[in-house]
Amino acid sequence: MKEIPLISTPAESYSHKAIKLLLYKYVYENDKSIVKRTIEKFLGNRFADVYFQLKTGQEIAIEVQNSKISPKEILNRMNDYNKQGVYVLWILYGEGKCVASPKHPIDAKCVKISVAENALHRIYGGRVYYVNLDICNNKATLRNPFALHFSKPIKKKLRGIFKTHYDSYFYRDSIFTRIPSWNILCTDFSGYKIARFYDKNLKTVLKEKIATIYHQEKKARSKEKRIIKAILEAFKKKYGRYMIYFVIIELANELRIDFCRKIIDKIQKKIL
Repeated sequence: MKEIPLISTPAESYSHKAIKLLLYKYVYENDKSIVKRTIEKFLGNRFADVYFQLKTGQEIAIEVQNSKISPKEILNRMNDYNKQGVYVLWILYGEGKCVASPKHPIDAKCVKISVAENALHRIYGGRVYYVNLDICNNKATLRNPFALHFSKPIKKKLRGIFKTHYDSYFYRDSIFTRIPSWNILCTDFSGYKIARFYDKNLKTVLKEKIATIYHQEKKARSKEKRIIKAILEAFKKKYGRYMIYFVIIELANELRIDFCRKIIDKIQKKIL
């Protein structure tokens, strides 16, 4: 990884400057589909931290977020870029002020996430992108970006929004997803033009895994309670009970698996 000297200005922190410059260098060097790049590109009424143009002609604005930001401001920036036909990739500094608790590429239970993290999780279809820095002798190197999926805790008392005098936050189970490369994909999702990495949708992956175990157990003539137990034993450590139950309900609604009404009702009570 290349090193960036840490020189800040009153309007820009060390970490924000370092992440911006390292992304500018490293994404370009690794994604061969990029033909143009700019730091602080003016687009309409916004300055993108990093700008890339792909061979396809698609334009990407990267928003590097270190400081606190409201969901309203996130949506305003998304809309302003999208009106220009520009796709947006948000990357949060995992140890910055934009997060409610430090984020790292690990699975964790009951971590705090900010309202901004929660908003981006919805916009990006169940993922938030982060990056962290290694800082030594006043120079920074960039660690690989990573994705986190957030799932509600199984304890109902922890599912709501919590407030302090200055902040609001949620408790969520955090599930780490590895990003396979620095290549960027442009897509339309939930009414927004988003740019993202080529990581797999975690809920989609879990759906396939649960469906596989379900059909294996059905073939072995296992009882329905035994099937639920097998699914939980296989995946609860990684994904948590709430997400597993949520996916089971979705698979049942899609008619990909079939449990009796009594079991479905019992599972729904656990996640409502």
